Amino acid sequence: MDIPVLGPFKMTFDQTVAPGFLKAEEKIEAERFYARWLMNGETGEIMIDGTEKILKYDKDEKEYWLQSPEDYFMAPDTSSDDTKSISFSFSSDDDEEDDTPPKFTRTGGKEIEFVHGFKTKKWITTISFSEEKVMVFEEWFVDKLPLMRLSDSLESVIKTKFNPDQDTVEIEQFDFSSNIFIREMDSLTTLKPIPGHAVKINFLVYEESDDPKMAVGFEILELYAEPVDTGYFVIPEIYERIENY
Repeated sequence: MDIPVLGPFKMTFDQTVAPGFLKAEEKIEAERFYARWLMNGETGEIMIDGTEKILKYDKDEKEYWLQSPEDYFMAPDTSSDDTKSISFSFSSDDDEEDDTPPKFTRTGGKEIEFVHGFKTKKWITTISFSEEKVMVFEEWFVDKLPLMRLSDSLESVIKTKFNPDQDTVEIEQFDFSSNIFIREMDSLTTLKPIPGHAVKINFLVYEESDDPKMAVGFEILELYAEPVDTGYFVIPEIYERIENY
């Protein structure tokens, strides 16, 4: 991911789920010095069916703490009624240009490409606001991803046990494809959604330059099943427990 001011940084998510167990870790690595100071870190959480609280931990500080389900599932404080909205802005000196609807084009979907062992088809979707202001999605889709569906199902089950009063619980997903973006823009485009599941996405924003103003990438590096080792769902003994975080 390359964001203006902060510069490039990488986020890695590692999740292991089994019946009654969930462990998720998040690691952030920034390239620029001040961004590393602000953003770098590696944290995790563990849910075990039959326990009352959720284990949270910081791998850098070697500390852990307990969080109640009430705090964990508390709705985020936001002033917006629609937290699912997507918003992007382009600088412009021409007010009339903002009234021009974007143009959508899509190519690809024919050739087979292998990405981290996945048999995919690549699609390129372009959203043009003008000749100089363009968004590009490069996406690699597979027809089916049954292990992901199983993982999502197991995650949903254990989170529901910790939060039984909720009708539904959110599961961790990177849900940002051209399909989502076009739908949120409420466009009259005739493009049909790309079928299947994205295993890799590059999102590029261009504005008056051949170099992207912003770049975001996502890819599934590994997805596999193996026998459950419950010893994996524990906090290292050297970690210090803290009461408040």
